[in-house]
Parts: sequence; structure tokens; C-alpha cells
Amino acid sequence: MSQEVNAYLTFSIGSNIFGIHVEKVVEIKEYVEPKAVPESMAYVKGVVDHRDKIIPIIDAAAKFNLGKVDITPQSCFVVLDVNKKDGKGIMSVGVLVDAVSDVFEADEAKIKEIENDYKPGYILSSYQNNNDLVMILNADKIFSETDIISLGEVLQSVKE
Repeated sequence: MSQEVNAYLTFSIGSNIFGIHVEKVVEIKEYVEPKAVPESMAYVKGVVDHRDKIIPIIDAAAKFNLGKVDITPQSCFVVLDVNKKDGKGIMSVGVLVDAVSDVFEADEAKIKEIENDYKPGYILSSYQNNNDLVMILNADKIFSETDIISLGEVLQSVKE
């Protein structure tokens, strides 16, 4: 009988620490300048080639209304596989973050729910990891259906 491990990759955006379940993380990539895509959403930095696929790069700070990621030597992309809203497969997305911190296993009893009135739909809960308050994200809810359609259009425009 297999037991699901509650392991989370943590990353920072400014002074905020976020965690995302490791099952959604494909890899962590060193920052390279994305190719800009005209007329894309404000939080789309552009696209990069990843494993022979073109994937959109999202500025997590801009997406979460926390300003913009300032590029430093610690900046990187967290490549995620997110479920498409139509239920037809997954989409790879690179999320630009200030820095990746570590991976930790969460004690289920210490995960705290946040009232829905005080959080966007993509934040599941919080967790106190050492001295850091980590906001646990639901990768599949970071992007709305409209976002997924728009990201698909961005990718299609690059292929044409």
C-alpha cells in the first residue's frame, strides 16, 4: 500500500514564500531570457524551448499582483505540469521566481486552511516551515480557463 508523500518545493517571490506539491514540478531551470511574444498577457514574459517543446514563461510576481520578479543570479523557472481546464491533458508552464528554497515534507496536522474570503482560489493553505510561513499553492488553479486559452493562443502564435 503506497502512502502519498506531502512534499513541497518552496520558492520565493520578494519576501513571500510559496510551496507547490512536488508531483506538479517537472524541473527547475536556470534563467534564460525568454523570447517575447507580442500582445500577450502582462504576466507572460515570453516563451522558451524546453525539451523540444515551446512553453510559456509566467512572471509569478506579476501573476500574483506582487510586482515583478527582479532578475538575479538566483532567479529561475519552475517548470510545472498543470491540468487543462477542458480536461484534455496537461500543459507545461515555466514559472519565473526569485529563488528556489528547498523541498520539505509537510506534517498533515500542521497544514492550516485559510478562509476563502482571504485568499485567491489558487492558494490551498498555509504551513509553518521552521521560521517561514509558506503559502501552499494548487498548481491546477493558478491559471483560469481564460488564462489557459490565452496561453494556448500565445503558443499557437509562436508556432505559426
